[in-house]
Amino acid sequence: MRLEVYPNFTRVSGTFDRGTIDIATRFKKAGYHHSNAFKKHAWDGYTRLFMAGKSLFPTGLLSRVLRQYKKAYPDVAINIDDRRIFTDSYTPASEIELEGITLYAHQIAAANAMLEKRYGVLWAATNSGKTEAAIAVIKSLDQPTVFLTKGKDLLRQTYERFCERLGPDEIGFISSSKWEPSKFTVASADTLARRLTPSRNKKTGEYPNGWQEKKQQVAEFLGSVNVMFIDECHQAAAKGLWNVGRVCNASYRFGLSGTPFKRGDKQDLKLIALTGEVVYKVSNKEMIEEGVSVPVDVNVVDVDEPELPHRLDYNVVYDSGIVDNDFRNRIICTLANRHYAEKKQVLILVKRIAHGHKLDHMLSTFSPTAYVPHKFIWGDQEVEARTEAIQEFKDGLCRVLVSSVILDVGIDIPNIDVLILAGGGKSYIKALQRIGRGLRLGPDKDKLIVYDFADLTHKYLADHSLGRLSAYAKEDCFTINNLSGMAIEDL
Repeated sequence: MRLEVYPNFTRVSGTFDRGTIDIATRFKKAGYHHSNAFKKHAWDGYTRLFMAGKSLFPTGLLSRVLRQYKKAYPDVAINIDDRRIFTDSYTPASEIELEGITLYAHQIAAANAMLEKRYGVLWAATNSGKTEAAIAVIKSLDQPTVFLTKGKDLLRQTYERFCERLGPDEIGFISSSKWEPSKFTVASADTLARRLTPSRNKKTGEYPNGWQEKKQQVAEFLGSVNVMFIDECHQAAAKGLWNVGRVCNASYRFGLSGTPFKRGDKQDLKLIALTGEVVYKVSNKEMIEEGVSVPVDVNVVDVDEPELPHRLDYNVVYDSGIVDNDFRNRIICTLANRHYAEKKQVLILVKRIAHGHKLDHMLSTFSPTAYVPHKFIWGDQEVEARTEAIQEFKDGLCRVLVSSVILDVGIDIPNIDVLILAGGGKSYIKALQRIGRGLRLGPDKDKLIVYDFADLTHKYLADHSLGRLSAYAKEDCFTINNLSGMAIEDL
């Protein structure tokens, strides 16, 4: 068997067992058994990443294919022709200097592991400084690079971080409104995905003007880089990011995430396919023990009102048990008021904008004697308004901030004292990311206080609460306390 290895795919030729390669490159998505095709026995439930007709599979799965094949055929000779472009000369991370910071030991170790391995995932807890470790790798390799990220706020923050650490002269920027690539380019993954696979107008069926030129522009750009970083790479299964990663011709391919393999929907293999397997891991426990992150107290508040009927649609359950649950929302307001009085910085995170508006109103009206000055930010606001509110929170001018999911990923707010996870939900990734928002050290900050909820009003919500609590316990470094919602509401 012969394997020709290119940056984004590997071609198989010669005599080989397609079934063995198929086993190594397939997975079953969550809920596959609900598919009509599966029920009618027209589909076996597997999503396949091996293109059998072309004998191609994503290069990130190379190690996995080799393990599977050698297990099945230990005596078969495998000839590997690696066509990727790597350099044998690079500066060790310990000798890399970045403007404004000195790298921690774990950042140097992570960067060196990426430089040595040349591809793979950096699994590093929020607040571990993944971006700085990546910048150290980029400076060491000194090759054309794309750093893919999602969301306008995070895109701008990352670009500013690159300019600060490397100087602005060679830092490029790609967004929906600006196309300015350079040697080291921070790019919106969403923008590249939309231009690479444009959508037709629903009414006219036509593509947008200039789509062919923009598509070609993206393809040429992705073909010109030799280093690719995917920030928050656990989102790699998303169609747009998946397409961008497959088209990109970079030999050096890295993913960054605090929770890369906790998706819960069985699509982790698509992440490995784009980047390769884990190359280094930094845990929350390690960060706390090293004094880089603050200790965490997770307070789980029991909510058993109102009791909801069993046979309800999930959206109705979520609205009734969380968004419009006055008992639960009063607890949130009471906790915010208490810590506001203690001059703490309080961040309240919600999933749905309607919930944010509800809390926005209740923080001013939840009791005759309480008023909590605050701001509410969400995605459809003007960027300037969000930026101003976040800056006021950082400066301590606003001490209570209610935010939608726009703060779930990556936004740097070091002075969070109290985090109230008001949105519930079943995603372990998002639960840990949200806690990660508050782990950064700050003046007079000796720990992060977290409030989450044991929503006992319906089985759906209770199952989700139990999943989040299990994720916290598995970190093996958070102190977990149980509180009564009734007792808090009586404060």
